Amino acid sequence: MHESSVQLCEGPGGARVAFASLGQGPPLVLVPGWLCHLHELWTHPAAASARRKLTAAHRLTWYDRLGCGLSDRQGFELSLENDVQQLTAVMDAAGIDRASLIGYSFGGPPAAVFAARYPERVQRLVFCSAFARGSAITTEERLEALKHVVRMNWNVGSRTLAAMLVPNGGAREMQWYGRFQRMAASSAMAARLLDHLWTMDIRDLLPTLSMPVLVVHNRGDRAVPLSAGQEIAALAPGARMEILDGNEHDPFLRDSGSLVELILDFLAGRQPATQRHPSMPGGELSTREREVLQHLAGGASNKAIATALGISVGTVERHVSNIYGKLPAHGRADLALRAVKLGLVSPAP
Repeated sequence: MHESSVQLCEGPGGARVAFASLGQGPPLVLVPGWLCHLHELWTHPAAASARRKLTAAHRLTWYDRLGCGLSDRQGFELSLENDVQQLTAVMDAAGIDRASLIGYSFGGPPAAVFAARYPERVQRLVFCSAFARGSAITTEERLEALKHVVRMNWNVGSRTLAAMLVPNGGAREMQWYGRFQRMAASSAMAARLLDHLWTMDIRDLLPTLSMPVLVVHNRGDRAVPLSAGQEIAALAPGARMEILDGNEHDPFLRDSGSLVELILDFLAGRQPATQRHPSMPGGELSTREREVLQHLAGGASNKAIATALGISVGTVERHVSNIYGKLPAHGRADLALRAVKLGLVSPAP
């Protein structure tokens, strides 16, 4: 597989939008989140792994929104219509007539508008850690406080945001994510984009979507609450909702609950892997994984499990992800049933 090369296309108002493509297969376009950088995102090992999985089955195209990364950082107005025009320009320049879209976080609304406006160009639509309206994410007071920190000291602001977006990250990961944000955009642009986020509202058009829709959200997402994703699923006709047991916001820095495989199954029109494969007896679980599963079945939080077993929360998260891969299950209730069948806990009286 060849490495991607950056291309530039003319976006709204003549501003230049940077994009790249990699892989072969059905076209898949990633609509970027709040901050983005064509190259820097994939320098994280987990993100690089996610890209390898996606590009093994699809021609993946991604781009930097105006104001970020390698795209023009000045000379344009922020608006949802501008966001949609950027997506349109990238697809046209990349020669993509029809594609599936992944609208990640901030990218959810423009992906939805494009899909509603040009249904013939969208095969399937995935909302990942996304929202239908900015006001569903936080209060105006909290938004103003966050913008103040970002404007006053971008070093502190980026670290504050890193702790919210990847709460289980260690010191090295926090350092990486803070640096990524500062490379992606200036403090002024980051604050402007937060203002832009607050104005978004696509609730009226979601019921008009006609293509298959998947909504994927982590249960404990600290940046965009689960209720925001559930609102999308409630409004989009026939949407499938998949709730993963994690608290990360960025979907590619930690593959919680085999996220990429879930998306790939949906894009291919397959049932989720957890439904396609027969249940495993559980013999592949390690001793530590069986211990974690036993605590999960008892209703313990990841933090409580970490304390009980003397390991880090991040290690617990990795064990939970492995358990989901070995024991097909949808949520902790299913895991509890599996634990009973494996004899790890007694059934409730």
